[in-house]
Amino acid sequence: MARWTLKSTYYWQQTFAAQQELVIDHRYVPSVGSLGRDRARQDWAKEGDVESRYLRRYCPSPKLLAGIEKATRAAKEAQAIAFSEQRIEYILKTGANWDGPIKDFTLTVDKGDAKNVISFCGDDVKKISPTQFQWHATDFTPTQDLYVLILTKPPS
Repeated sequence: MARWTLKSTYYWQQTFAAQQELVIDHRYVPSVGSLGRDRARQDWAKEGDVESRYLRRYCPSPKLLAGIEKATRAAKEAQAIAFSEQRIEYILKTGANWDGPIKDFTLTVDKGDAKNVISFCGDDVKKISPTQFQWHATDFTPTQDLYVLILTKPPS
């Protein structure tokens, strides 16, 4: 298993015309980190309580937590891996540095496969397709970064 970390940061300078309204539409496909559950637990254990950290970062529902626990127990009995995780981290707090709130904020997240499970924090997140979820907010001032957790089952 690789014992290295890759972090990429992209930035650019932009000049905006004074006294003019501007619409910014920012779209891209982020890179996705991936770890097996046991490796993720070891990785996160270095930074404190693993379970509470998952709860804070990914806001899983009680139903999702129960499903994960059930799949983990079944996999353990079968001496198999219940799932692997993919993580996406996006620095969102910098949006709070703009001149006022983001007037019309829309985030669309695609979990890749309908069988995958996804969790992230957001108010009134709506499922818009078998794999896509959307979060919309008006006059939005980001107070925390965005963390997305995608759980994938290993091939049978």
